[in-house]
Amino acid sequence: MQSTVKLTLRIPAGLHEKLRQRARQTDRSLNTVAVDTMREGLLPKKPAIETEDERFERVLRESGLWEPLGPQWIEGLEDVTLLTHEELQEELRGVPPLSEIIIEERGLR
Repeated sequence: MQSTVKLTLRIPAGLHEKLRQRARQTDRSLNTVAVDTMREGLLPKKPAIETEDERFERVLRESGLWEPLGPQWIEGLEDVTLLTHEELQEELRGVPPLSEIIIEERGLR
């Protein structure tokens, strides 16, 4: 059996009320809710789960292979006007599909 220590604690009235509400909602004693809440607060935080993209980025950064884009890359993109879907279709009218261009440049094997 775990030993316990009696503790008198002064807490703000609002916090006391929140603990009482949680105790009522979960049908537990105020003491149990307070102890569980303190225990949870003192546990080490679990690291956030990394997405595959984040993990990939982190590995590249740690290996020194990750180079963030510098201002020289951004400068060339600032004056580019964005086309609507219709404008792009009109611009590409008559241009063969990329796959056909690749096959043509590759030649027959």
